[in-house]
Amino acid sequence: MIAPRPHRDPAAVNDDPASAAAQDTRLEALRGWLSHALPALGIESERTLHPLTADASQRRFYRMQTADGTLIAVDAPPATENNQQYLVIAAWLRRQGLRAPAVLAADPAQGHFLVEDLGDRTLARALEDADAATTEALYSRVIDRLVRFQAAGRDHPLPGPDYDAERLHRETDLFRSWFVEGLLGLSMPEPLFRALDDLLTESALAQARTPVHLDWHCRNLMVCADDEIGIVDFQDARIGPVSYDLVSLLRDCYLRWPEARITGWTDDYLARASAAGIPGTRDRASFLRGFDLCGVQRHLKVLGIFARLHLRDGRDHYLADLPRVLDHLATVLPRHPEIAAFRDWFDRILLPAHAAWSQR
Repeated sequence: MIAPRPHRDPAAVNDDPASAAAQDTRLEALRGWLSHALPALGIESERTLHPLTADASQRRFYRMQTADGTLIAVDAPPATENNQQYLVIAAWLRRQGLRAPAVLAADPAQGHFLVEDLGDRTLARALEDADAATTEALYSRVIDRLVRFQAAGRDHPLPGPDYDAERLHRETDLFRSWFVEGLLGLSMPEPLFRALDDLLTESALAQARTPVHLDWHCRNLMVCADDEIGIVDFQDARIGPVSYDLVSLLRDCYLRWPEARITGWTDDYLARASAAGIPGTRDRASFLRGFDLCGVQRHLKVLGIFARLHLRDGRDHYLADLPRVLDHLATVLPRHPEIAAFRDWFDRILLPAHAAWSQR
C-alpha cells in the first residue's frame, strides 16, 4: 500500500490575495451566523474555530469545542457548492441507517452548516498503522456499508439526479481540456478522444443503476469512535453505474493495492451484493468489464480535476497523486482491446510527456 499524502491546512492552499480576502470575509460571516445559531440550540461553545484539512472543493471546515464535545462548522460557498442537496442526501442516508453527520443547524443559501463531528480518523488514517488482519476487517465493513447504501435505493429511491450521458461526457472532457492540453500542452486527436469517450459513456450507461456516492474512497469514509463507518462528502450522490463506487474504493486515487487483493475484495463485494439483490452483480465477467471501464472514466476525470486545481486554483497538493492515477490506468488499459488505440497513445505520447513535465 502507498500511504496517502496528508492535505495541507486550507488556509495555505491558495496564496492569491483576492482569494484570501474572500475566505476571510466568508469566515467572518460564518462566525456571525454561529453567534446566533449556537444560542438558539442552547449550545455553549468557545468562539475559536480550528481549521481542518482541505478537500478538492471550495468548502472549509472548522472544529469547535462545546460544553458537550466538539462540532464541525462548515463554510460552503453557495455559488460553487450543492448545499441544498447536501441536506437532502444527509437526511436520506440517516433514514437508511447509514452514518452521515447529523446536521444541527443550516443556512444553505448562505452556505453555513453546523454538523456532528465524526472525528479525524478517516479510512486512510486507520490504514496507516493497520496490520493485514485489521486492513481486511476495515474493508469488510466498508464493503458491507456500500452494499447497504446500494440496497437502500431499491425501496427508498435516492433523491439525486441521474448520472447521465451529458455528465459523463463533461467529466471525460476534463481530462482532455485540463490535463492533456492545459497541463501537458498536448493535442489529443479528435477521433481518438471521441471513440474513447463514447465507449466509456456507453459502458457506464449499460450497467445496472444504483445509488452512487461519487467519491467512495479512503478520505471520505470515517472510522468513528464506535467503529461504525461514517460517510462524508456525499452531496453529489446520484443514480449511476453499479460498479462506480467499488472502483472508487479499490482503485483509490490516494492508495494502491496489489491486483490480487483488489480481485479478492471485488469477489467479496459480488457475493454480498448478489445475495442482497443488487442488480448487475451476478454476471462476474460483465461486472468486471464495467468495473474496469468505469475506473478508466473516473481516473481520466480525476486527472483533469487535479490539473484544474493546479492551473486554475493554485492548489498544487494533488499533483503528487497524479503518478498513482496514471498507474491505475496503465494497469487496466491492456486488458481491453477495444481501447487499444488509446492505450498506444497513452504509452507513446502521454506518459513520456508527463514524465518530462514532472522534471520541470
